[in-house]
Amino acid sequence: MTQYVDESKSNSVPPSVLLWGGKSKARIVEEMLRESGIGEASIIFDNTLEEAAFETSAMFINDVKVLKENISRVTHYAVCISGAHGYARVKTAEYLERLGLKPVTLIHERSFVEPTSSVGVGCQIMPGAVVHKFSSIGKHTFINTNATVDHECVIGDGVHIMGNAAITGMIEIGDFSTVGTNATVLPFVKIGEGAFVGAGAVVTKDVEPYTVVAGVPAKPLRKNELQFYEDILLELIR
Repeated sequence: MTQYVDESKSNSVPPSVLLWGGKSKARIVEEMLRESGIGEASIIFDNTLEEAAFETSAMFINDVKVLKENISRVTHYAVCISGAHGYARVKTAEYLERLGLKPVTLIHERSFVEPTSSVGVGCQIMPGAVVHKFSSIGKHTFINTNATVDHECVIGDGVHIMGNAAITGMIEIGDFSTVGTNATVLPFVKIGEGAFVGAGAVVTKDVEPYTVVAGVPAKPLRKNELQFYEDILLELIR
C-alpha cells in the first residue's frame, strides 16, 4: 500500500485530488491514490489531450474554463509532469497553491525512506527506491523505481531521479536537474541547477548548471534549457 502525506496536517476528510496531466504519470498517481485508500483522483486536467490516455473514473477536463467552474470540487493536487520537466512541475504547483489547493506526497510502501531523512511536499517515490540516512529531498521531486539516494545527500526541488540511478553518498543535486536511468553519481559530486545526466552515465566530476552530460566518464555535451508555459495557469487563477 502506498503511504500518503496530507500536507494540510489534518486527515479528517479524505482528499479530492486534481491530477495536472493526463498521461502515464497520472495513471500511476491515480492508482497510488486508490491503493492507499485515503482519497481519489476527482479531476484530471490536460489541455493537450482530447481524452485521458487511460481508463479512469475521474472527470477529464481539457478546457481551462471548465476547470475553473469545477475547481471547488478538489482540495488537493498532484502535478503529473514527469521526465526532465522539474521546473514546470514546481512552477505549476506554485500556481495551484495560489488557488488554495494542497499537495499530496506519495511514498510507495515498497520503497524505503530512512527516518533521519526528510522528503519535501509533492514528492513521488516509487517501489524499490531507497533514501538512506541524513539525506534531504526537495519538494516535487520524483524518485523512480529502484533508484538509490545514499547517505547525506542534498537533492533539490523538482529533481527527477530515474529508475535504477545510483546517487552515492554526500551528493548535491541542484533544483530542476535530471539523473537518467542507470546513471551513477560518485561521492562528493555536485550537480548544478537544471543539469541533465544521461542514461548510464558515470559522473565523476562536478556538473555545471544547465549542462547535459553523458558517457563513462560523463562529459559535457551541450546546454540544457528549462521550459514552462504558464498561459493556462495564468488564465486559471484570474
